[in-house]
Amino acid sequence: ELFARSGLNKLSLEALGWLLISLSTEKNDKTDQLIETIYKHLKGKVNETSETANFITSYGDDGQSVMLHSDQRTDAILLEALLYIDPNSTLCTKLCKGLQAHKVKGAWKSTQENCFVLIALEKYFHIKEKDTPDFIANVWLDNDYCGQHQYKDRTTDTHTINIPMKVILSPSSSNAEIDDQNKNLIMQKDGIGRLYYRIALNYAPSSLQLDPVNYGFKIERIYMAIDDPSHVQKQSDGIWKFKLGEKVKVILTMAVTQRRYHIALIDYLPAGCEPLNTQLKGTLTADTESSVTRSNRNNCYFGCQPHSILGWTEHENLRDERAEAFRSLLWPGIYEWSYIMRATCAGTFIVPPAKAEEMYSPENFGRCATEKAIIN
Repeated sequence: ELFARSGLNKLSLEALGWLLISLSTEKNDKTDQLIETIYKHLKGKVNETSETANFITSYGDDGQSVMLHSDQRTDAILLEALLYIDPNSTLCTKLCKGLQAHKVKGAWKSTQENCFVLIALEKYFHIKEKDTPDFIANVWLDNDYCGQHQYKDRTTDTHTINIPMKVILSPSSSNAEIDDQNKNLIMQKDGIGRLYYRIALNYAPSSLQLDPVNYGFKIERIYMAIDDPSHVQKQSDGIWKFKLGEKVKVILTMAVTQRRYHIALIDYLPAGCEPLNTQLKGTLTADTESSVTRSNRNNCYFGCQPHSILGWTEHENLRDERAEAFRSLLWPGIYEWSYIMRATCAGTFIVPPAKAEEMYSPENFGRCATEKAIIN
């Protein structure tokens, strides 16, 4: 009756989550149809990445000062609801990871969040971890046995199996008569309990000339002169020219369209340059502002509006060969970061791409293109 009177558009996502929990306790044809209608509506309100998920809802100031609302409370309520109606959905695991990524020093940011998140995570644990682990995990690459490991009782221990690249690139023994380079990676669990695993590929590109890519992050990099515009120039062929001994400002622009966690932005310097820490006394530079700046442009960039918070980094490193910026949580928007370097050695140098990634989900990354710099 409540749903018929209010409909999908008038009910908040939290109300729909509580309705799903109530409807799941009394199953019949009418409630099943209503559950399916609400579930379909919720799927259209979710924002997913390869690792995490969150529902799209906002009250401007996050609503906490008015109605005790927060995005994480909404996600927790809906996670609990989905565990009632579709516990095997991959959305449940992604929501769980998203909630855990928002935890700071062992807690969330309010009592409301703590209560609803812990209730949802407890139910998730009792469904997904109901069996105490007691199993053996086996791994094959096609017909080649790669190894095994036994897991007994609950533990955070990990086991790593490394397969050399030459084995991966060698012809498949199972398809010797067919010109097929594809191979099957097979993982088998023998026993009870839940197996958590990760498949990662570490490789080196065959060419130093890398094209820009966007798998969650769009990165752009430009160089600007500080003292005289003639000190930094970009030629028609795309090659940068720096004046020997002069200072260069590096500006990195990063655009994200989804919420990202534990981000590292890394820019590699040309080998003939050194970074300058403008916060140290005695560093001669006319740029007296902080090494961190934030984009204040009002136009759309890569489909996003700029976020309004200044000084987005939580930690920075200036090393001999690279500059690094980090943040634990990044909201959708455009972020700009800059630092100063000096051209100290004459020559022609390859400039590796600047790269941003989620440190614990490195498959979500982006980079700009490889460039070339001439210092003379």
